[in-house]
Amino acid sequence: MSEDSSKVGAPVDANLGELGTRAVEGPARVHEFRRVRAAGEQPMRAGVAVRPRRQRALARGKRPDVQIVPDVETPDPDESIPAADPVETDKVVHFIQRLQQEAAERVVRKRPTWLISALICIAIPTLAAAAYYFFIAADRYVAEARFAVRSNDSGAADVLGMITGMPKSTVVSDSYIVSDYILSREMVEQLEHRLPFRQIFATDKADFLSRLNPSVPMEKLVDYWTRRVEVYFDSTKDTIAVQVTAFTAQDSQRIVSEIVDIVRSLVNDLSAQSRRDAVRFAAGEVARAELRVRGAREDMLAFRTQHNDFDPAQTATAALGLVAQLQTERASLNSQLSAVSGYLAATAPSVQMLKSKIKATDDEIARIQGKIASSPDGSGKAAGAAAEAAKGDGMLASEVAKYEELTLSQEFATKAYEAALASLERARADSDRTQSYLAIYMNPSVPQDSLYPRRVHDVFVVFLLASVLWAIGSLGVMTVRDHMV
Repeated sequence: MSEDSSKVGAPVDANLGELGTRAVEGPARVHEFRRVRAAGEQPMRAGVAVRPRRQRALARGKRPDVQIVPDVETPDPDESIPAADPVETDKVVHFIQRLQQEAAERVVRKRPTWLISALICIAIPTLAAAAYYFFIAADRYVAEARFAVRSNDSGAADVLGMITGMPKSTVVSDSYIVSDYILSREMVEQLEHRLPFRQIFATDKADFLSRLNPSVPMEKLVDYWTRRVEVYFDSTKDTIAVQVTAFTAQDSQRIVSEIVDIVRSLVNDLSAQSRRDAVRFAAGEVARAELRVRGAREDMLAFRTQHNDFDPAQTATAALGLVAQLQTERASLNSQLSAVSGYLAATAPSVQMLKSKIKATDDEIARIQGKIASSPDGSGKAAGAAAEAAKGDGMLASEVAKYEELTLSQEFATKAYEAALASLERARADSDRTQSYLAIYMNPSVPQDSLYPRRVHDVFVVFLLASVLWAIGSLGVMTVRDHMV
């Protein structure tokens, strides 16, 4: 038994020893009491302290003062006390010794249990991790390249870019496309066409946990690739950082260089596609605008052919001018008629001639006004024969309104056609230069030292995780034991 276990069991041994002493000494005290009483001596009772003062009081025949010790039962001398059984005493002593032995064994068994669990949960995983990282794990080299997707479009920035100072949304979307493309299956296929991709990661320099199986399907190869490449995109600066981990410095640098070339081609393709889309869209707008202009011109030609009038607006203006001229002439004839009627009879030829001219002028004015303002059913300001004459001529006002509507539609179609032509020319001019390009500000270089694995750091992480898991498990076991008790 160890020193610690003897210290832990010391209070238990003391208590059990005291209990055994009492169990053994009890019958001995009873025999001693009987012997003293039979000899006629004064017994020393348990719980009664006899002092010299008591002896003097007994000699004088007085009742002495007796001090009784509390919590101690004083046996009555008149009662018969049975003799102690040696067999029962041996049983009690044997029971107490067995309790002492079980308590000592429990204390001894407790510590090795926790020690063994700590060795299994902490020491073994930590030693296994140390053995792997220090003696088995292969060195991994990291090559890095940094670039950005830029645009030479000098147009005005969008509203969000003006407020936040961030790049244009088109540039940011291209950067996200590039970031996703590096991790995609198509990137792996491009690298397989350009490099011995599977052999690079299936080299003998790799350890058995990191080595790639050359016969894996494409899906697992893409998963392996995502564990060997890291892409960081900074949206505030619109920069992309690519890091590739390989088992040799030259392989990591070659892979990053190929990634940069593939991404440059991707950005150029995206820019060319956007330019082609812009030109195609502008050409489509021009075609639609041209069809609209042709339709407006055909409607105008059909209207002029139907009404036999090239410009109803000018015709109406001329008619109104003629009406004004006829009204002036009628006023002159009325003046002449008034002057002649003063000295000629009403039947005079000159008076009759003036009246005839006035009537003809009124009829012409009524006819022209009826042609301008008559309704489709023939009713209007014209009356009598003039209205009947104007009925067949149609409504000049409605013709003018229809003509003005056709003119406005033709002018709008013409302006839209001109704007579409300008957009097409601008799209063609923009397509002559590169809109988006890849700006590389950190070219990939050959690494000089391996960055991974970080052996001490990784072993410490394993130790820390194992310790935490062991502590949690121990706490759970103790909680279950407490509830079971």
